[in-house]
Amino acid sequence: MMPRILAALGMIATVMGMAFLVMGPVASATPAPDPTYVKECSACHIAYPAQFLPKRSWDRILGSLDKHFGENATLSSKSLTSIKAYLEGHAADSADANPRILRDVAATQIPARITEMPFWTHIHGRLLARHAFDAPKVKSASNCTACHRGAANGHFGDDD
Repeated sequence: MMPRILAALGMIATVMGMAFLVMGPVASATPAPDPTYVKECSACHIAYPAQFLPKRSWDRILGSLDKHFGENATLSSKSLTSIKAYLEGHAADSADANPRILRDVAATQIPARITEMPFWTHIHGRLLARHAFDAPKVKSASNCTACHRGAANGHFGDDD
């Protein structure tokens, strides 16, 4: 029993240490989300933190909402304008963003998913077995709340 507990504590410490090295000390800090963004996007999934993708990715996502990952997520012009301003103002390449988020992302690269971002794959892909995302509780890598209780509020630390 004790070796399992120690192994689990070691894994948690490793994950937290890797997250700190990749993301820096403000990995869980997120700007207050736009109410329209939360209302519209949280209807189907959590309102993912704007700073996890660059502006060019958000632009591509917002420009194809009629085919949003297999769904029609078309928005009114007013909602789209509000959401776009929020996402672009807080994107990974905005002035207040953590530059580590875009490490290893070429300026010409347009990631379509947060799970394609090097910071994400570094933290999750190397430390978790692929089958962990197939677990019934998790279902997919985009289901942040399965492991991060505070994800819906922008908190992704291991204690959240």
